[in-house]
Amino acid sequence: MARIHTHYDNLKVARNAPPEVIRAAYKTLSQKYHPDRNPGNPDAIRIIKIINSAYEVLSNPRKRQEHDEWIAKEEAAQFRKADSAPNFGFMADADDLNAMRNAAMQHRPVTSRRSRSRQKGVFKPWDIIVQISRVIADRFSKYRKV
Repeated sequence: MARIHTHYDNLKVARNAPPEVIRAAYKTLSQKYHPDRNPGNPDAIRIIKIINSAYEVLSNPRKRQEHDEWIAKEEAAQFRKADSAPNFGFMADADDLNAMRNAAMQHRPVTSRRSRSRQKGVFKPWDIIVQISRVIADRFSKYRKV
């Protein structure tokens, strides 16, 4: 899932940054990328415009709130889009994960911690891997091409 590029990213601050931190980041970046300090850099003007517009939005509490609402709306839309994508049977759902967990739990010894530490060879990870692969094979056998 692609990450949304925001004004916070432009100023390189966290989303919950206080106004003092935003102002300090703006001052630092504007001094670093100011066209007078970078006379040979053709991107300096473009960068300083991006920094100025980001600071204009984030320094105004009303505009910042609108920007935060826009971010939340875009992230929710991306989450719905990713959630509605077809998985073609290759991604595990809750039933698969529960079956794998149950297969793994069959090999867990039901003893106290003290006695479990004295036992040798009770826990066999290879058996769990075999069990999980069987569960996955059974679950997805309907997707096999014959």
